[in-house]
Amino acid sequence: MTNTTRSRLTPHSRPSGLGGASLAAGVGVGISVLALLAPAAAVADDGARPVAPASVSSADRDAATKALASQDTTDRVGSFFVRLAERERATERDTLDAGVTRAEAAAQAPRLVGPAVPVYSLNPDFVRGRSTAAEPVAEFAYLASEARSASGATATVWTVRDARTQRWTVANVISGTDEVSFGRKGAGDLVFTEPQIAAWYALDGNRVLPLNKSARDAVGARGTSVAAYQDRVHDRYADKLPGSDYQRSGQFGGDGPAAAQPAPDAPRATASDGSSSAGLSGAQLAAAGVAGGALLIGAGTVAVRLRRRTATG
Repeated sequence: MTNTTRSRLTPHSRPSGLGGASLAAGVGVGISVLALLAPAAAVADDGARPVAPASVSSADRDAATKALASQDTTDRVGSFFVRLAERERATERDTLDAGVTRAEAAAQAPRLVGPAVPVYSLNPDFVRGRSTAAEPVAEFAYLASEARSASGATATVWTVRDARTQRWTVANVISGTDEVSFGRKGAGDLVFTEPQIAAWYALDGNRVLPLNKSARDAVGARGTSVAAYQDRVHDRYADKLPGSDYQRSGQFGGDGPAAAQPAPDAPRATASDGSSSAGLSGAQLAAAGVAGGALLIGAGTVAVRLRRRTATG
């Protein structure tokens, strides 16, 4: 299927892979190296410039493109949109049948909209550390691609590299486009998420600037220094990272950046979706912004995205 930023397929068109050759160019554009800009003089702070996170190689982009362009991905995203429509018609207590035929999936005519976007997430090593110069604030988590159905429903497709096989694969599909929308707001700055509170930030030199209400509530409207931000996340998460006494005790599974759980004050869901997650480790789910963003009920069944009132910009 063509990456239809301009064209649109009818509901009767048979999907034949999300993206094809044109997606390769789109992924390349969306994953340009994110430079760290110098801070504005009005908000400049003393301190070392933070380390830049690793970028995504051309080989990685090519491998991710192949995963997105496969018929399996098309079928999977189409099935997702079928379950999303079923969920929206169902009552809160209804149990949905996860089975979706290929014809039902094809009728959704899923297509990609725009280039893939790299998503960066709060780095557990940054949370543990005391030196802002030693570890990047955020680390690459996954590629986010916006998908749209024939009826106009939207979703985000997560493409990750399996830690064991090193193969790129479509790991999850979730409703909405927050990950893509915020990822495109960088304008040269590194954009990253603190998934535990559904916050999105831009790293401008050695300043952490808020991009949505959750972030403004955390660091203020004018942002904060990288050092102050590290103190904040260290105090909040360092004793809850994987391997900590907190996690071993079984309390919420730990809520640090590599083992996040939905925030206790997250409101009830106002929008829901079908999920087709597979092969995601706990660390990848957290990095992908699941905490405060989506509650996975079961692979291949239904997931509910929690729309936190504080998550919108």
